[in-house]
Amino acid sequence: MNVALAGARIVTPGDWSDLELDPARRHGAIRRAVRRAVAADPSLEGNAVRLIGLLDDIARRAYDSGAFFCSSLVLGSLESGLLVANVLMQITPDADESPLSGSAYDACAGLAAAVSCDPDWIGADVTVVTLPLVGAAVRIEIVAGGVCVQYVIPLPDLSRQIVLTFTSPCAPYVEPLIELFDTMAASFALDYGDSDASGDVESPVGRADISAGTGLGAGAI
Repeated sequence: MNVALAGARIVTPGDWSDLELDPARRHGAIRRAVRRAVAADPSLEGNAVRLIGLLDDIARRAYDSGAFFCSSLVLGSLESGLLVANVLMQITPDADESPLSGSAYDACAGLAAAVSCDPDWIGADVTVVTLPLVGAAVRIEIVAGGVCVQYVIPLPDLSRQIVLTFTSPCAPYVEPLIELFDTMAASFALDYGDSDASGDVESPVGRADISAGTGLGAGAI
């Protein structure tokens, strides 16, 4: 019996909403999420239609990018000021060549070196960090108006990576958001289950579940 990677989890704060990515269910799920947001923050009531459009666009772009999990924060009035933040989970395709050899830390060090030398990533702060529940990861931070913090976590066989991408366009909140993003990343965990089939990871299914009352977002792979 093989142990297969079954999913990935990240703890999201209670005021974040996990977005349905399946196009067949997305719009209805987002409408329900907006109703809950308006009930919690009445200042959003007059902008509910715009908020539905915003979240629908975020979910659509997440789905188109291959994400299997997306969660968003929207606070405040769309007219007087809006705080928006997102987290995506993606999984890279199988490597075209043999998996990297060595440890996960070695793989991360090599990736960090490659990113640091890439002219497309000029200005990025690239480091190798250790996440408490999954080990070595490459952390990439870019601050340019808003902020993007990305974690690249190699899977145990080093043939694929899970990518966590945290973003916000809200320049005034960059520092507290970076702290929040790093705290959320520290909660990231992988779930394993027994499988009689091969231990390969299946393709993402574009689904996100919530464990009731815990704020635990679970993306199924």
